[in-house]
Amino acid sequence: MIPWFQYISLEVGPLTIYVWGLFVALGFLTSFLILWKNSTKVGMDLDSLSNLVLLVVILGFVFARIFHIAFYEPAFFLNNPVEMFKIWNGGLSSFGGLFGAVLGFLIYGFYRKWDKDIFLKIVDLFSFSAVFGWIIGRLGCFSIHDHLGQKVDFFLSIQTVDGARLEMALLEILWMIPLSIVFLVLRKRVKFGDGWFAVILFTEYGFMRFVLDFFRATDINQADVRYLGLTPGQYFAILLLIGGGLLLYKIRKK
Repeated sequence: MIPWFQYISLEVGPLTIYVWGLFVALGFLTSFLILWKNSTKVGMDLDSLSNLVLLVVILGFVFARIFHIAFYEPAFFLNNPVEMFKIWNGGLSSFGGLFGAVLGFLIYGFYRKWDKDIFLKIVDLFSFSAVFGWIIGRLGCFSIHDHLGQKVDFFLSIQTVDGARLEMALLEILWMIPLSIVFLVLRKRVKFGDGWFAVILFTEYGFMRFVLDFFRATDINQADVRYLGLTPGQYFAILLLIGGGLLLYKIRKK
C-alpha cells in the first residue's frame, strides 16, 4: 500500500513552482528533444520542427482545457468561471490534447503541402516521442492525485482519508512503460513512415483508457461524469481504436 502524499507546489526562494505543471513541461521538453534528435530522418529542419511543435503544443493545450471543461466538469466551471484559467490545478483532457495536436498537424501539413508519405513519417515520429513525454507528464498527475480510482485493497493503491484507492495516473504510467520499451526495440527494426508507431500508440492507448476508466472513482467530488455509463475518455478511446484500426488497414494494403 502506498502511503498518502501530495505535492502541489514547491517553494524555491521567492518562486512558487507547481509540481503538476513542472512535470508536464518536462514531458514536453523530453518529447521535443527526441523529435529534434530524429527530425532529419523525416526530412525536417529545426525551424520547421519548431514551428510545427509550437502550433501542436498551443492547440493541444487549448483543446485539452476546452475538452476538460466541456465534457468533464461543465457545471463546476459554469459556477466558477475563474477556475477555467487555473490550469496549474490540473484539468487537461488527454483526448482534447490529441484532438488539438491532430488539428495542428492538419493545418501545418496543409500549409506546407505535405503528401501522405511525409504526413505518415511525421505522425510516426511524434507518436514515438509522445510516449516518453507522456510518462513524465503523468508523474505530475500522480503527484497531485487528480485521478483517483475506486476503493480497492491493492498493493498499488494509495491510502486516502476514506480508504485505499487506485491511483489511475500510476496505473497509466505502469502501462505505458512497457510500451516505451517496445518502441525502443521496434525503432531498430522499422523506420518512421511505416506507420507502426502510430498504429501501436493509437490502439494501445485507446484500449488502455477504455479499460482503466471503468476503475475511476464515482463517489468523490469532481468525479468524471458518465454518459450512458461511460466516461468521455472512453468514447474518445473508441474513436482512437477505430482510427488505429483504419491506419493499420491502410499500411497493410501498401
